[in-house]
Amino acid sequence: MMAGGSLQTGRNYFILRGETVSGQTVDVRPIKLTNALYARTWTMVSATAFNQNFRLSSIHPDNARLIEQLGSVEQLPFGARMPELLTTWGNLYNEQLPSSSPARLKAIRLDMYRWSSGRYADYDTFVESWRKEL
Repeated sequence: MMAGGSLQTGRNYFILRGETVSGQTVDVRPIKLTNALYARTWTMVSATAFNQNFRLSSIHPDNARLIEQLGSVEQLPFGARMPELLTTWGNLYNEQLPSSSPARLKAIRLDMYRWSSGRYADYDTFVESWRKEL
């Protein structure tokens, strides 16, 4: 995912892929899994990566417990809830296939890249990767 627009403003973008039982790497389209609007899906991913769900005025009790365990929001790892999001997407993907299908995912991975701005090139700066075995 990458937004067009201003050359002066950098952007983060994400690529979701799965590793199948048969050993292939496949692109996974979250919009096909959640039936959500395209931009909202990627807004959710960005918010999860940057732990914005821990900065809400009324946070989920599980998130409050995690903050309490670690001492502060600043102590959270980058993308603290990303494993849960990846597990959900991986399970949704696999639910669409027979249990014996070699196309089922054994792992799912989200890669984050940064386009720093200035020109329509240099868009492949790797930032972070999250991987979840299913």
